[in-house]
Amino acid sequence: MPTNKLRANMSYREVIPKNLSPPEWIDVKINTGTQSTLQDLKTFESSGGYCYKNRGNAQNRNRFIYWRTQQDVLELVEISLDISLQRNHLRLRFTDSAVLNVFLKEDANTLNLLVVTVSSVHRYAFPLKTTGLAGLSEDQTSQSIFYDVSEKINDPSSFHVTDGLGNLPSVAVSYLSQDSQTAYFAVAYQEKLLMHVMNCATGQTISNEIKEPHLMPRFLSNLKGALTGRSEAPEAAISMAFSEIEGQFFLLVLYRNNELRLWSLDNVQTLASINCSSRSTHGGSGTQGPQSNQLRKINDQDFCLFLSHDMGAEFICVSIMPDVEDVRGLKLVVQHSLSAPQMDLADFDATSSHIWALWSNADGDYHVSAIYLGSNDAIKWVSAALEPPPDRYSLNLERGIDPRQAYCSYIFHPGRFDRNIIAKALYMFRRVNMQFDVKQLSMSMLKDQVCQAVEDEIQNELKDFVVSDDEYLEIATRLWDRFYSCCEQYHMKFAEPTGLAVLEDMDAVCLVRRQSFSLLRPCEVLEHLLLIGEHNEEVATYVAPLFRNNPATAKGFVDLMNVITLLDKLISEDIKMELDNQLYQRASPLEVISKLVTRITVGDDNGPMLPSNCMKQMHQKLQEIPNLKPAVDVLLDVLCMIDPDAPRNDYSGCTRFLQPTGALFGSEYGLSILAETVRQMATIRFSVCRNLLVLQFMVYGSDGMDSECMLTNINYLNSYYTLMWISETAIPANTPAGFEASIQRLSRAQLFNGYTRPYASHLRNHGHDQTTLLSLFLQSKGLFCALTVLIKNAGMQMETEQLSLRESLLQLVGFVNKILWPESPEYIFPEWLFGTCHHTIVQDYVRILSNWCKVNSHSRRFMLAVSLLDCGEAHKAVDLFQHTAEGILAEEFLFEHVLKNTPIYSDLKEIISSNKKISVENVKLAKVHYYLKVIQLFEQHSALDYIIQLAHLAMNVLRRDDPQLPMFQSIVFNNHLQLGHYEEAYHALVYNADISRRKDCLRQLVITLFQSKSLHLLMQFPYTGLQDEFESIVESRARSISIDQNEVYNFLYAFHTNKGNMRKAATVMFEQAMRLQVDSDAPNALEKRCSSLLIAINCLNLVDHRYRWIAKPTIGDEEVAPMDEEQDNPDGVPKGQEVVVLELDDIRRELVHAEALLELSHHRKGVASLDKITPEELSCLLVSTGLYTSALKLHRGHTFSVLPIFEGLATACVTATEEKDVDAWGWLQNNDLADLPHRNNAADMAWTLLQKLLVNHESKDSTLIKKGVVNRLLTLNSFVPQWLIESYKLANSRELLQLFVKHNRLLEAADLACEMICAMLGAGCEYFEFRQSVAVTNPQLSFPTNTIDLLLHGLKINMNEDIEYEMAYGKLEEEVQRYIEIVKRTTEDKMSLAILHNREELRQQALF
Repeated sequence: MPTNKLRANMSYREVIPKNLSPPEWIDVKINTGTQSTLQDLKTFESSGGYCYKNRGNAQNRNRFIYWRTQQDVLELVEISLDISLQRNHLRLRFTDSAVLNVFLKEDANTLNLLVVTVSSVHRYAFPLKTTGLAGLSEDQTSQSIFYDVSEKINDPSSFHVTDGLGNLPSVAVSYLSQDSQTAYFAVAYQEKLLMHVMNCATGQTISNEIKEPHLMPRFLSNLKGALTGRSEAPEAAISMAFSEIEGQFFLLVLYRNNELRLWSLDNVQTLASINCSSRSTHGGSGTQGPQSNQLRKINDQDFCLFLSHDMGAEFICVSIMPDVEDVRGLKLVVQHSLSAPQMDLADFDATSSHIWALWSNADGDYHVSAIYLGSNDAIKWVSAALEPPPDRYSLNLERGIDPRQAYCSYIFHPGRFDRNIIAKALYMFRRVNMQFDVKQLSMSMLKDQVCQAVEDEIQNELKDFVVSDDEYLEIATRLWDRFYSCCEQYHMKFAEPTGLAVLEDMDAVCLVRRQSFSLLRPCEVLEHLLLIGEHNEEVATYVAPLFRNNPATAKGFVDLMNVITLLDKLISEDIKMELDNQLYQRASPLEVISKLVTRITVGDDNGPMLPSNCMKQMHQKLQEIPNLKPAVDVLLDVLCMIDPDAPRNDYSGCTRFLQPTGALFGSEYGLSILAETVRQMATIRFSVCRNLLVLQFMVYGSDGMDSECMLTNINYLNSYYTLMWISETAIPANTPAGFEASIQRLSRAQLFNGYTRPYASHLRNHGHDQTTLLSLFLQSKGLFCALTVLIKNAGMQMETEQLSLRESLLQLVGFVNKILWPESPEYIFPEWLFGTCHHTIVQDYVRILSNWCKVNSHSRRFMLAVSLLDCGEAHKAVDLFQHTAEGILAEEFLFEHVLKNTPIYSDLKEIISSNKKISVENVKLAKVHYYLKVIQLFEQHSALDYIIQLAHLAMNVLRRDDPQLPMFQSIVFNNHLQLGHYEEAYHALVYNADISRRKDCLRQLVITLFQSKSLHLLMQFPYTGLQDEFESIVESRARSISIDQNEVYNFLYAFHTNKGNMRKAATVMFEQAMRLQVDSDAPNALEKRCSSLLIAINCLNLVDHRYRWIAKPTIGDEEVAPMDEEQDNPDGVPKGQEVVVLELDDIRRELVHAEALLELSHHRKGVASLDKITPEELSCLLVSTGLYTSALKLHRGHTFSVLPIFEGLATACVTATEEKDVDAWGWLQNNDLADLPHRNNAADMAWTLLQKLLVNHESKDSTLIKKGVVNRLLTLNSFVPQWLIESYKLANSRELLQLFVKHNRLLEAADLACEMICAMLGAGCEYFEFRQSVAVTNPQLSFPTNTIDLLLHGLKINMNEDIEYEMAYGKLEEEVQRYIEIVKRTTEDKMSLAILHNREELRQQALF
């Protein structure tokens, strides 16, 4: 730790909180009822601050209030670096009454605010929360003391109206007693000094005038002033301060004549006085110089005065001390007298050890400096390094860069310009009096407004002209530069300091600006040496304790820093920016520095960059350092951030998020200050490394490029550049698009833990769309990681102890730098960055470190691969993943994230923790599990090609008999399958070592190929050793799919046909036909069924006749046992499944039946419900529909009678003949008329059809069909066609005669009988079935005796009614008689002949 001397003389540096939320002011108007005095009084802006006392309460740690006044407005802002306060901005407006003095004091339970205006005095008490963090709720903890301010603040007891008797005061001071019971207000007018004492309990106020009795009357005194030309009394008070010593109250007053008096408030008498002018070393007339004299209270005994004289200014420290000569008296003793710089004092504050002053020069620039009061060997005035305003020359306006992009990225960089400043600049640029609520306007919306405004101005200038691209860019650059100037002006105005306040408990200084504030924090050693710029010889004695009290080493170190500082001033900002850009582009630092040294020494076309005398001066100073090498080593040790031999820190306790209840530097302001301090220190150290490398190159040249010292410096240069990049890189403050999807992918792959979510902080963005990478890291995780180490190392209770910024901030910054350090063994920041899913930033981070940082290189490569994969660049990611596999066990990040949830994790963890050697087998297993995790990532991105590649990489690691091999082979198969690489998928499954996986893969392949209609591939694969399984899979799929959308049966038929197995093909087709019959309701189901049966018949016809049969498939309910099975099998013995054998004829019958249904379906609805109908019933339906040929076709293979078919057709013919059926052609066309001669008449066509069918279907020796047809015709009382009669006569004339007689067709029967008798007698026997007549030599003929008797009887009965019957009767009777006579004669002849033959035979026998 630095010694007290070093701390006393160490400089300070300003740190500005940036990217803060817009303030929400609580506006309160206080009306005291007095008249307006603003126009009569000229008051200056004033400001100050108050730091809370800690008192063991963590709420008050790093908590302070700063205030500023302007006319009648008092603004108070409460700031906590640890807790995010709500409603912490209070604006008090004292109506028409200018504010003169503000005083803040804290007691046990309240914070008291005393305010003096020109016409009133006020006291307000704000309650403090003193119960500690544990006793308060989250909302109460984050409430500011101004949270409950309301209109009660106008309570009359809280203020008192003063009466100046027409005069206006110019100076005032206030004080609250130690017991907080009495408030004192001293108000100085031009000629008097009034004291107001307020009872805090009742608000009652007593006023008194503080004065001494004068021998000269007042009017003479005024006359003297008028005669001497002085308009102001020389004894007018210009500054005052209260003091309370041992319960007594005093007022110390500095008068215009530089006299300092100590008044006792008890007896209103002067106890002591001194003339400050007489003690001045600057001389003067004893009156005030060009600047205002001021008095500041250090404590109740010590005070500090600023005195301005004609020849200069000085600070005097005065103490109130007991007077040795007078026991009851006091005296004023001057302790220090210090000359002030030759600048104008704006404000100052003093402590017991330092004087802090805010100065301004003639150019309007402000400076802050301090001087240490504790020792005479101080380094006099030490300047604090204030932050410069934004530099427009930092804009990168190279040729070809869009001005809009360049200016927007610079103006809207997080924290560069406040949102209010940009809004006001926009009003000025537009030159319109239009405003909008800045609080409701996000930075992105404001950016759009700015871009639109500038674009409108560009278009206004170009509306009447056609310009080239270069001219357009020139105009755009000019207008954007104009807008930037507006931002710059407002920034300079609002950032102008108005005062300062020393926050002694925090070891910081609050610099109050017009619309913001900043803190002056202690510098570290390198910052001090680089920023102080002078008195380095004296500094060497103070920094010696840091280097083991070795003055020589300390002096060499300081001298080296002096040269580095000199070089830093000589190198231009353009050169520095160029070097930064080259490092960002991953240029070699040695090459960059080599070119820089060449430009410095040799120069370019314009000559050397630095004058030769500067180079000589630096070389001379370097030569004057006797121990340059040790000094460089010391500097490198100081620059080193991590100790490789130090034990690693445990960050397991830093997994929680920032809470509103606060943590050290956990508020919005604290995080901003912490982040800004990290940036400042990284920038300083980077410049030191850069300048040191330049000096090393100048001293050692290119020969020392390989020296360890220079390589170490190069490493530090790159590391600090990385820290600068982290602290300055902008990142969206809100979750990026696709964040949740990316996180879910990482979580599903078990590569991300939820506690590291980067957007879980309580801090609200308040419309800030962007922040810096460092700020976001600190918000979510970085701060607590640093606090974990701080608590562990410091061994203190941060909840109760007050830590100064030197103890807390600088140490925290050091721990944050160690966490961010690229070569840090803890992979905290990269892991967090990995979780942000901001892929551009992740890739940039890895790119910056890729060339030089070897630590955790595999982990960063893994991060880059995941990022590229998320960005859709899988082809790049897969190569990175492949190279990362080698470091899976070498780096903790990969080991913990990739292998943690794997079965080998615990074993490997034990091996690694015990420092045992990891076996080759374990390395292979680790790689296998690593590739599995990577494959899971690629699967979520559907990067199937690369999954195959990764699987092959994993398979190359495994042995052929490894049990993990089939899994990766299955992965290859699945991804080939998804990609449509079906042939590769088939080969992958064939080579799968696991039989069960092989079958599963085959099933997936079959299903996928069927879905993709790639049946030709299914057909051509050989299925070696898998054909039975393949057929089983396809058959199962065929049966599982609805028959209406089923192409699998057709494929199976084609497959079996292709293999030459026709019986299986026939079985498949028959099963399809059965399913079409049972399961399908599709309109074309019958047609498909017929086709299937036809194909089955065709297949069986191609088989040897001995094997033309198939086993009937069982489908649907046919597999279920019948209901009476138990009755048939009472013993419960299981029966074998009965196999039904189907031969070719059975299938044909099925086909005929199906075709009949199909034909019927064309003419009749509801055929689907007739699937169980018998063939005979179906034929009846066909006949009723007019499908006679179809009905006759159905008869083939069945045994039912065809008589109903012909009877129906005969009826149809009769109907057509009688023209009752107007649509005879309709049913005729539905029958087979192909072989019939065409007839113009439908009736003729119908009779012709009947004739053809009758001829084709009547058996040779049968007349059943003819009998049925004739019987139906006669029943219908219709004529019998001649062709039918002739055909019937040739077949069975006697039966025809009987039908005529039966149906009472007597005349036709008589004619037929006469013809028959004539034929029997030999006239026309060829027209009847008997081919011979009655003759002696011919066989006997049967004569239908009964039929003719019936006929004659019928004719005889009807002969009296009609002559035709009589004639027919006569003719038939005559023919019958003739037949009888001939038959009788013939019979006699036959008998005679028989006798003769008999005699002859007897004679012959007798002869022999």
